[in-house]
Amino acid sequence: MKKNISRKKFLSTAVAGLTGIKLMPLIRHDQQNDMQEKRTVGRTGILVSPVCFGASRTNEESLIKYALSKGITFIDTGRTYGNGNNEKIVGRAVSGIRKDVVIQSKLRLDPDEVPSGGKGKKGAEEIRKVLFSKMEASLKALDSDYIDILLYHGASEETLLFHDEVLKFFEEMKSSGVIKAHGFSTHNDLLNLPERNNKELFYDIIMVPFNHKGSFVHSVTGRYSEWDQNRLVSALTEAGNKGIGVIAMKTCSGGKYSPSPDVEPGFGEAVRWVIRHPYISSAAVALASFEQVDTYFYSL
Repeated sequence: MKKNISRKKFLSTAVAGLTGIKLMPLIRHDQQNDMQEKRTVGRTGILVSPVCFGASRTNEESLIKYALSKGITFIDTGRTYGNGNNEKIVGRAVSGIRKDVVIQSKLRLDPDEVPSGGKGKKGAEEIRKVLFSKMEASLKALDSDYIDILLYHGASEETLLFHDEVLKFFEEMKSSGVIKAHGFSTHNDLLNLPERNNKELFYDIIMVPFNHKGSFVHSVTGRYSEWDQNRLVSALTEAGNKGIGVIAMKTCSGGKYSPSPDVEPGFGEAVRWVIRHPYISSAAVALASFEQVDTYFYSL
């Protein structure tokens, strides 16, 4: 990727002055090719595999390398995963093949980092300082001069997600070449966020839970979440029609799925249900074993 200025120079200038699963049966060859073909993420021009390697649960770079060898070329990580160590694992795994892999990472503003709530000049300074600092940390951890997709992680407050200083940060990162595209992740009790983005058309990409059941139980916290599936589908359809990329998460959290009585229910079929929707660019799956990589790769 051609860069206008170096990562170090750009960031230093910008921040200066601021205070065991069995293999699923193989499907028809024509279906397999169709589901494995790379897809464009909205209007960004970025091509990704239909299955995204959710790296948050792995500590093994060898597992990521194995997935890449099987055809998964899209990796999702985040600044907070493993206290920053997850990005380091991803960075080591793609060393030497960085240009062949699409990396999506995430950063966010925690309340204690923006005590002013983003209000006034002080709030703008707090936001800018935190975002640039975390951006630099992510690039260093990934050992890369750029991140393909950068998301605002776990957006919950509309005033912060669409704060002028946050929008300015993403615009600067994109125009400088430090990122190729921007977006946000959120949960489905906050559908007002993707709906607002459908109107304002600022963020290139949204990442939301989406599965056949319309609900999930968080594997770590045990928190139950459900949503209005019709409202979600409507918002995602509109996003897709307007060129906004949609990355699905919690794709297997609704349990196994079968499209018909003659097909054995499975997690591979659950992922297939997600990526069959035309507005879905890729389905993120938190992979934690070599067997799981085989399951999702060979069943799609």
